[in-house]
Amino acid sequence: MAEATSGTREGGMHPASVSPRARRVLDRVLADVRAEFEHRLPRMVEATELALTEPLPVGNPALETVRIDSLRNLGSGSPLFIRRFLLHVEESFKSPDSNTTPALTVAADPLPQTLSLVVDDELDNDGTLLDNIASRLSARNSLALQLLGQRFGVLTRAPAYEAETLPLGPNVLCAGLAKASDVLELSRQARLQLFQQFERALVDAYPALLDACNASLARLGILPHLSFVPVRRAPGSYAGDGADAGFDPDSAGTGSPQTPEALASVRIRAAQRAPIDASFATLQSLLQRRRAVLAKLRPAAAGGSGGERAKTPPTLAHDELLEALQRLRANNTRAESVQEYRQILLAQARQQHGHGMALSETDEDSFDLLALFLAQLQRALRRSSPGHSLIDKLFLPMVLSALRDSDFFTRHDHPARELIDAVSLAGARWLGEDDLDPQWLGLLQRAVNSVQRDGNGGPEAFAEANRTLQSGLQTLMRKAEMAERRQVEAARGRERLAIARMRAGEEITRLLDGQTLPQFHDVFVHHVWVDVLSLAYLRSGDDSDAWRQLVETTQHIVAAAPEDVLGTLPEASLERIHDALEQVGYHREDAAAIASALNDVRTVPAAERHQLLDKLGARARLGEDTLRSGTDPRELQHPDELEAYEQLRNTPVPTWIEFNVDPEHPLRRRLAWKGEASGLALLVNRRGLRAEEETLVGLARKLASGNAQLLGADATPARSAWEATLDSLMPLASGAGKNDDDGH
Repeated sequence: MAEATSGTREGGMHPASVSPRARRVLDRVLADVRAEFEHRLPRMVEATELALTEPLPVGNPALETVRIDSLRNLGSGSPLFIRRFLLHVEESFKSPDSNTTPALTVAADPLPQTLSLVVDDELDNDGTLLDNIASRLSARNSLALQLLGQRFGVLTRAPAYEAETLPLGPNVLCAGLAKASDVLELSRQARLQLFQQFERALVDAYPALLDACNASLARLGILPHLSFVPVRRAPGSYAGDGADAGFDPDSAGTGSPQTPEALASVRIRAAQRAPIDASFATLQSLLQRRRAVLAKLRPAAAGGSGGERAKTPPTLAHDELLEALQRLRANNTRAESVQEYRQILLAQARQQHGHGMALSETDEDSFDLLALFLAQLQRALRRSSPGHSLIDKLFLPMVLSALRDSDFFTRHDHPARELIDAVSLAGARWLGEDDLDPQWLGLLQRAVNSVQRDGNGGPEAFAEANRTLQSGLQTLMRKAEMAERRQVEAARGRERLAIARMRAGEEITRLLDGQTLPQFHDVFVHHVWVDVLSLAYLRSGDDSDAWRQLVETTQHIVAAAPEDVLGTLPEASLERIHDALEQVGYHREDAAAIASALNDVRTVPAAERHQLLDKLGARARLGEDTLRSGTDPRELQHPDELEAYEQLRNTPVPTWIEFNVDPEHPLRRRLAWKGEASGLALLVNRRGLRAEEETLVGLARKLASGNAQLLGADATPARSAWEATLDSLMPLASGAGKNDDDGH
């Protein structure tokens, strides 16, 4: 296999070559994978135990004893089995380039030296079974594995991974299953049962797991716009080095291309897909092409060429379908999915007509598009969130609206689509707790209730609910904009104060020139006088007479600090000190006492001097909270961090940033203002309120590490779900379209 795929991977890289950022990304994905298997594996073991509880049909005491022993070992050894399997998966992520030789085949007995007849069971060893399982999983999930292989290749700075060597690939998982099951000491039949239950568990869970990993990597900035484009060479043209080699749809997804050139026939492009303004006829065409490709990736349907084709059932009239949906609404019938509603409708139609019924092509396409869209939308929503429950309430009205009017699929400004867009925002995975406004949620609840109360469920209900909702949302938006403007002005004020404090500190450092002051003078200069200079800088800048006079007074304070020159402060400086202290909030008596102590600390009794020191040290400093460490861009050394910092500097504000604090629930904040002079950044929530404290340097580090990403747009979950639906149609549809054009 290594020779046949030399164009993709030959030796692998040392694990140390994986960058720190790539390691963090891999660890984040691994956490999701581990959580999924920790959930699935115990159920798989329970299913195996249940299968083994059935007594053997043959009354063989020896076999029965083996079965009971296997059942006992499975129960007691399952925790160790799960840990061993998870450890294998973790090792494949920690050293992704070490998976160059899948070790599925279990050591078998030496080949016999003489020919003999053997039963099928002896030929079907563990290695063959696991190879078959891996092949079937690869065939069913070829596209997701290809995309994941490309992303892992980018992470490890290597060519794309094939399914056989990919961490989380079927071969690696099956190898882990084989190794982990050794600790159970199962009989052959029990071991085969475990393998079969493993495949059954992955048939449903594996596609979703791969999609989740791809989505997670995309959110972390690893080829976020990756898409699949199959390329066919023109008939009779030369394949060359494989870059334009033909793509055989009959072998697509099998996981075993016949030639190295066939491997190169799949091109991956990481480019922004242009928005599609598709008509409903275009969407129907995409659906048909998608079905054609998926049909070739699946096992042949029942009913061979020699058999009699089944009769096509009569078509259910569109008006009758809408009436049936209305009855479901009236009866408050609940279903888990669009397809389940479809099955209920067809079952009711069978009862009414006395025979099976089929949907029209247009209605069938509408159901399929809705199913794709809502599947994407459910992934974008946080369960148990307010938006999730509100979308559930709109489920059946949405189905009815889409079947009544195909514009639902083609117009973003369709009343039902606009309402779903607005409501879905309350269920976004990236929404913070402080984003939830009771007034906002009340508006959404009233809009949804008004649609539910409308018995007809027509477009007017959505339009009226949406008009009322948008009016209320505009009011909340203006309120948020005003709050954000106040926060921006406050941030600008904090920046001016921070700059003033930095300028004051620079001047004091220059005047001290390395000189060490007595305790009282030192505390005064660094805790009080810096406030005086900062206030003067804010009021008139550093080219004013007021600033120059205070700088002169600072020189006198420093010069009069040594014990041998005490009592030498000029009268004008004493007056300036007294006035300046009153301006920064000291009482007249305290200001006079402090000025006197600065002139000659020996004139102040020890107890009073200690009291003055306590006052100087305890008093809140002007703008002290504006000076933050980690604001100097010179602290950034890594090229990725420097690049991220430049990207931040060149990004216009306001803009949205998504923080990957939790793989399941990222957090989205609005970068409302950035102060390049101070290095400070203002992040607000959706209500315009100040959120986390940040610096541009800190943000650059998070961007470089993949813990944050700049967003091109703040799309609602529903809008993102529809774009993802179109994206899911395009790759397979384009492949089918090329096949049609070539006459296949």
